Amino acid sequence: MKPSTRWTIAVVAVIVIAILLLLLFRRGEPEAPAKSVVATQPAAPKAEPAAPVKPMAAEPLSATAYFGYNRTEVRPGEAPKLDDFAAKLKARAYDRIDAIGHTDRIGSDSYNLALSRRRAEAVRAYLAGKGVDAGRVRIDAKGEAEPVTGEACKNMGPENHRNRKLISCLQRDRRVEVKLVARS
Repeated sequence: MKPSTRWTIAVVAVIVIAILLLLLFRRGEPEAPAKSVVATQPAAPKAEPAAPVKPMAAEPLSATAYFGYNRTEVRPGEAPKLDDFAAKLKARAYDRIDAIGHTDRIGSDSYNLALSRRRAEAVRAYLAGKGVDAGRVRIDAKGEAEPVTGEACKNMGPENHRNRKLISCLQRDRRVEVKLVARS
């Protein structure tokens, strides 16, 4: 092969490599926006703003948290209900929230009234920890006055802390009902 042919091949190879490198490095650069006919046309007239939509009556917002026998701590299994309530509350206007504590019928009336109040206070504190204004949570205590179990737990033996069958049956009575009182 002649030396001039070798030089020609070398120069062509260098040029091809230079072009490939140039294309490779230019790929990372953003392209300039292309001019279009749409961009040069005059802007369309602005549409009239739509009339505000009247909000529909919001659905009632409530939650019920159940408690262990003779306990006032919010159970881990009940926390998601209150978390959901607090999350939905953020998008709503309201005057107050009612937290109404209840107990089962085991124990004295005065003890159960105090226990139901402590349960309602525990729910208020839990909601406050989730960003709800505790000053707007009104607590009430019903004690054993409003059971939901009805006749289902009658004649189940002695009404004391050792009767596990009765305690289990009365679970739904040990609760705090939380209700949103909306603005009118």
